[in-house]
Amino acid sequence: MDLGLKNKVALVAAASRGLGRAVAEELATEGASLVICSRDTRTITQTASEIAEKSGAHVMAVAADVSVPADVKRLVQSAITRFGRVDILVTNGGGPPAGKFESLSEEQWEAATRLTLFSAIDLAREVLPGMKEKRWG
Repeated sequence: MDLGLKNKVALVAAASRGLGRAVAEELATEGASLVICSRDTRTITQTASEIAEKSGAHVMAVAADVSVPADVKRLVQSAITRFGRVDILVTNGGGPPAGKFESLSEEQWEAATRLTLFSAIDLAREVLPGMKEKRWG
């Protein structure tokens, strides 16, 4: 299916496995260039290599923890330095640890909120100016 994404630049967070990787693979198949991240350098580098080999897409791997605002800034800046822009943003991350509500500490809930909510806000804040300027994204 042609979704009109050829030559677009997509940033996919937490893309070394699972849903993030599946989304990255599909975007690459559609002809988008990718910037993908995860916290583990070796894993995300291997994933980028595998996606590029399979799809022929340009794929850049960045080790970054999206729950850390400085990492988010570095990630987006790396994408802009390499590709000049970010057209598509896929926010993704894990959730709270498995467990019953009452068994999770306040610190675990705060970390989960940082990862699932604030990482999406931070990523959107970083890419939004460029998307608004280009009126696409």
